[in-house]
Amino acid sequence: VVPPGVPPFNSPLPVIETVYGSKQFKSEDLLAYEVGYRVDIGKKFSGDISAFYNDYTNLRSAEPGTPFLEGSPLPTDVVFPFVAQNKMSGGTYGIEPFFDWKAMPRWKLFGSYSYLQMNIRKNADSLDPTPDIPNGSNPKHQVFVQSSVDLPWHLEQHLSYRFVDKLTGIGVPSYSSVDAGVSWKPMTNLRFSFDGQNWLDNRHLEFMPDFINTVPTVVSRSFYGSVTWDFNQR
Repeated sequence: VVPPGVPPFNSPLPVIETVYGSKQFKSEDLLAYEVGYRVDIGKKFSGDISAFYNDYTNLRSAEPGTPFLEGSPLPTDVVFPFVAQNKMSGGTYGIEPFFDWKAMPRWKLFGSYSYLQMNIRKNADSLDPTPDIPNGSNPKHQVFVQSSVDLPWHLEQHLSYRFVDKLTGIGVPSYSSVDAGVSWKPMTNLRFSFDGQNWLDNRHLEFMPDFINTVPTVVSRSFYGSVTWDFNQR
C-alpha cells in the first residue's frame, strides 16, 4: 500500500499495488549449451571444468494494468494492478571448475569455483517499472572447499569453507561461511555425527525479497546431531 500523496502515484487516496495472474501466462523457455573437459592425474587427483551459456525467453514480467477505484458508496482506495506476462528474456553464461585431490591416504580435498554472468533484460514492449533485478540477485562468484580426514577409532572429521559474492541488485553483502563436524562409525551400517554450521558469524544475511516484500533470509549459527542406520548394509 502506497500512502496518499507519496510518489510515484501522488494520489489523494491510498494506492494498493496488486499482482494478478493471467491465463495467457506461459512457461519460460530455455536453450542451454554446455561444454566440458575432465582429467585424471594418477590415482590422487582429478579435475574438470565446464563452460555454459543459457538462452532464456518468456521470463516473467509484471505489466501495469488500468487503475480502478475501490470502495462503496465512496471510494476508499485506488487499485493499481500488475499482470503477470512474459516480456523478459536474455542469457546467462559462466564457468565451473572442480577438483578432487587425495592429498594423503586418509585426507581428501574437494573444491569448486563458479562464475556467473547474467544479461537479463525486459523486452522493448514491456512497461514493467521494476529494474532488471535478476542481474543483481545472483552471486557472480562462488567458492567451495571441503576437507575430509579419516581418524583412528572409526572417526571422520570434515571441514568446509564457502564464499558467496554480493548480490548487488538487492543489497546483500558477500559473506564467508565455515562448517565443521565429526562423525563416528562403530559399525558398517551405523553412524553418529555432530555438526556445526556458520562458525564465523552468529548470523548473516543471505537473500532479500526481489519481488514481494517478505521477510529477508537470515541464517544463524547452528549445531545439530544425527544418528543414521543404513538398512542396505550387511
